[in-house]
Amino acid sequence: MTTTIRDSRPSGATSGSISRGTAPGGRIPHRRTTRRPRTGRRPLPRVGLPAADAVCAVTAVTASASVAGSITASVAVSVTTSATASVAVPVTPSTATPSPAVAVTAALLLIAVNAVLGLYRQRLVPSVLDDLPSLAGGGAVAMALAPALAPLLIPVPALGAAAPPAGGLSGWAVAVALHTVLACGVRGASYAAVRGRRTGSGARPTLLIGTGSHRHRLAAALLDHPEYGMAPVGVVDDRQSPEPGIVPVLGRTGRFAEILRAHRIHTVIVTPAAADVAAHRLAGVARDLGCEVLLAPEPGGLLADFLPPRDHIWGFPVLRIRPLPQARPAWPLKRALDIVLALAGLVVCAPVIAVCALAVRCESGPGVLFRQTRVGCGGRRFELLKLRTLRPGDPHESETRWSIADDRRVGPVGRLLRRTSLDELPQLWNILRGDMSVVGPRPERPFFVDRFSASLPDYDERHRVPAGLTGWAQVHGLRGDTSIEDRARFDNHYIDGWTLRSDMKIVLRTVVSAFRPSGS
Repeated sequence: MTTTIRDSRPSGATSGSISRGTAPGGRIPHRRTTRRPRTGRRPLPRVGLPAADAVCAVTAVTASASVAGSITASVAVSVTTSATASVAVPVTPSTATPSPAVAVTAALLLIAVNAVLGLYRQRLVPSVLDDLPSLAGGGAVAMALAPALAPLLIPVPALGAAAPPAGGLSGWAVAVALHTVLACGVRGASYAAVRGRRTGSGARPTLLIGTGSHRHRLAAALLDHPEYGMAPVGVVDDRQSPEPGIVPVLGRTGRFAEILRAHRIHTVIVTPAAADVAAHRLAGVARDLGCEVLLAPEPGGLLADFLPPRDHIWGFPVLRIRPLPQARPAWPLKRALDIVLALAGLVVCAPVIAVCALAVRCESGPGVLFRQTRVGCGGRRFELLKLRTLRPGDPHESETRWSIADDRRVGPVGRLLRRTSLDELPQLWNILRGDMSVVGPRPERPFFVDRFSASLPDYDERHRVPAGLTGWAQVHGLRGDTSIEDRARFDNHYIDGWTLRSDMKIVLRTVVSAFRPSGS
C-alpha cells in the first residue's frame, strides 16, 4: 500500500533524490553549524554593565537607610509658641537596617528589568541621556518589588522583619535616586572608555555589500568619523567593472566567507541596492560566522518608515539583524523550562504511559517502544522514542514510508494512541536528554530531510533550533499528511521571532487542542 506525499515541491523536482551527503558522526551538513569567534572588540561588554548595575543597586539599598536617617535627623519641627519664640523638636531617625537578601533581590530584579527595557542591547552611539529614563524607572520598580519578593526568592531566616529600602517612602526615594546617580556615572565612564577604544586601535574591520552612491557615502562617513568604531576595509561586488570608490573591491560574493576570514571582518553593512535574496543569504552567512550585521536603508526610505531605526551612522539610519535564538538572553530559560516541564510530565504521565504500554503489549506483543532516527538541531541525528502503534515490515519501511494513518495493520489501540498523540509521550525523555525541546519544529527522518531540502530552499533553516514535541506549525493543524512547504514556513516564522512568551503560548494552545484530538 502506498501513500502520496504532499510536499508542495516544484513539478520538476525529483522525488527521492538526495542532494547532500551525510557527514561522519551522523550529522547532515548544514550551513548553520559553522561558528567562529568574533574579531575586534564588542561595543559594550555583555557582562560588565549588568554586574555594574547589580553593584549600584546593592550599594543604593544598603546606603538608603543611613542617608534617609541623616536627612530625617536634620529636620526639626518648629512649634510656634509665641510671636517671637519657637521650640525645635528633633525627630528620632529610623534605625532600620537593610537586609542583604533584599539588596541581592533588588539587584537581580534590576538586571531583569533593565534587560526588558533594552539597556543591554548593543548600540553604535550609546548615550547616558538616552538611558536615564529607563535607569530611573527600572530602579524604581526593582526597589519597590524587592522587599515583597525577597522572602520568596531568598527564603533565609536572616530576613527578619525589616523591609528595605528602610525609611518607608523616603528610603525608597533615596535608594532610587542613589542608584540612578551611580548607574549614570558608571555608564558615562564605560561609554567614554568605549569611545576612546573606538578612535584608537579598537576600530572594527567593516565590509560593505551593495552598489550605488549610498554605499560610497556610508564608507566616507565611517572614514571621517572614527567614533563609530568601524573601519571600512572594502566592499564585495559581482559586477565585471565596478565603479571606483574610496574603499577597494575585495572580491565577489562567491568568495564571501573567505573574505570575511582573511580580513577578520567584524561588521558587515548591507545597503539597499543589495537588499535581495542574495544579500539575505550573505547576511545569514556573516551572522553565522560571528559578524555584526547591519542594514543601512536610504534616509527617508520606505523601510525606515516601517521600522524606525534606533542607531545611525552620521545621520544614516541603520537596522541591526535579529540575533539567532541561541544568542538571545532568554534562551537559557528555554532549556530550564524544558527540564522542568519534561520532569513534571514524566512524573504526572507515568501511569498513563504504563497503561498505554500495557495495552500495546497486549495488542501486538513485546517491544512497546519504537525507536527511529530523526534529524535535530544543526543536522544532528538522534534516536526518537515513541510508543509503537505498528510493527514495520523492515527497517527500510520505517525510514522511507511517509504515513501509516490508513494502514490496516494499525489496531484499535494504535489508532487511539495516534489520534490522541499519547504515542508521543516517551519523547519527554528525549527532551530531558537534550535531544529535543518542548517547543520547536517537529523532527523528520533523514530520508525525507534530504528530499525536502532539495526541493524547498528554506526547509533546512528549520534545523537552526532543537526539534520540538509540539510547534507553531502543529498548533495550526499542520501535522500528518499536510503541506511540507506550509510547515517549513510556519517553523521558520517561529524561529525568526522566537521569544519565551511564544513558547508558553504554543504550550497552552497544545494543551487546549488536546481536548480536540484529530488523526495524524
